[in-house]
Amino acid sequence: MRVAIVTGASRGIGEAIARRLAHDGMHVALVARSADALSAVADAISSDGGSASCHPCDLADAAAYAAIIEQVAADGGRL
Repeated sequence: MRVAIVTGASRGIGEAIARRLAHDGMHVALVARSADALSAVADAISSDGGSASCHPCDLADAAAYAAIIEQVAADGGRL
């Protein structure tokens, strides 16, 4: 399965990109600071038949973001 990591996925353009990628058949790894907002987006994607996972993270923390990339890659799929 192809996988896309979308930052800023909890609202606005990031959310729209995540929804489109999921609609096109990709698993979307959602990244933003708000766990609750990410969960709502993931639920909406799932209810539309897509696949998404939530990864709350402040992108100012480079180590945390690197860990998310490693985790998503380890979970399988092609980034």
